[in-house]
Amino acid sequence: RPGREEEGNMSGSRKGGLVAAAHAIEHAIGVGARAILVVTGLFLLVLLNVMVVMRYGELGAIDSGAELTALVFPVFVMAGIVEAARVGAHVATQILLNVLGPGGRRALVIVIGAVTAAAYLYLAWYAGENAIIAHDEKSTILRVPGSVGYGFLAAGMALVGVLGATSVVRHLFGAETVTVNLADSGPGVV
Repeated sequence: RPGREEEGNMSGSRKGGLVAAAHAIEHAIGVGARAILVVTGLFLLVLLNVMVVMRYGELGAIDSGAELTALVFPVFVMAGIVEAARVGAHVATQILLNVLGPGGRRALVIVIGAVTAAAYLYLAWYAGENAIIAHDEKSTILRVPGSVGYGFLAAGMALVGVLGATSVVRHLFGAETVTVNLADSGPGVV
């Protein structure tokens, strides 16, 4: 029967659409992660400078300064982890990838993406469950629920999981090549 071979296969336009969607998702996550890094990084820088000037200038102190730092710093770190995952710097497999041929590299990147997606999405779910438990705990001064930190942790892990899934889509359906550049000071895998 004509066309029978293609029944089980995805059409080229569908594959292209999936790959384009994966790139769009990765781009949106990257824009968001970088914005959060800039905003939280600047906030922490200003807050810590103000706290130092007030302390050593004998102008008093910000009672909630330590709590604000403890609340914002994990958000800053998770945004950095998400950005590192987006550019491929979250798994140090460059040497193994350098030894493999193009097909092996692609297969390894697909396996890494699938394992990353599964592990981080599970961890995100688990952190969300812990957020429910920690919701009744409140910080001493600002009275921020303990679930806020777990919520940011869960969101960051979910985004890393999504990036793992988009990597699988890009390399499985888009057949993108994996380039290893050990001389680059960046992530090394593109």
